[in-house]
Order: sequence, then structure tokens, then C-alpha cells
Amino acid sequence: MNVNIPSTFAAEAVACFQALKIDLHLGLREVEVEGDSRSVISKLQEKNEDRSEIAAFINDSKNLSLGFRFCVFLFTNRESNKVAHLIASEGIKKRKTTYLLNLVLSSVAEVVADDRK
Repeated sequence: MNVNIPSTFAAEAVACFQALKIDLHLGLREVEVEGDSRSVISKLQEKNEDRSEIAAFINDSKNLSLGFRFCVFLFTNRESNKVAHLIASEGIKKRKTTYLLNLVLSSVAEVVADDRK
């Protein structure tokens, strides 16, 4: 676990925040953010202010979502989120942030190809 991310629960919220930042940077106007952490997605969907350990990430993500014409947060089960899970797992194992290098590990590319079928 990264020293700046205290738990896997927080990692899910950070991943959402980073995805929104990237989407805004790319100029996307309509996004659907999918996550396999029901708790994080529920917190992002709630109108009330969050007061949990991940409140800062949730509130920042909600604020970023206002920069889109359309932004929705959707829960998806882990099975349908295989590629994202594999990228994160491989990155942690190899201690690499491949998404910053525009690279995809070969094992991930195989899962993506299977997913497309």
C-alpha cells in the first residue's frame, strides 16, 4: 500500500478522483464512472456531505464532477471490472505506474482482448 493511501477503501476513492481529473484534462464532457466498491460509489451518489475516512477524496471527486455536462457514478461487480483490477494488481506487484507511461502489460492486453470478444 502506498504511504499516502491508507487503505484499499481509500485507493478506490483515489482512483475515481484521478479518473475524473484525467477525463477533464482530456476534455471529455460526459462520463460514466464505474467502480466495484459499492461503498465508494454510494458515497459519490449521495447528496449529503461525507464524513468518513475518505471524505476528502469523495468531496473532491464530487466537485470535479461538476466540471462535466453529464457525470454519473455506477456500481459494477468485480467480474465486469477485471481489466482495471488486473492493471492495479500488476502495477502494485511490479511497483510500476504503467498508466503514466502509456504502457499496458502483456497479461493485461490478453484480458482486454478476451473482454472485447
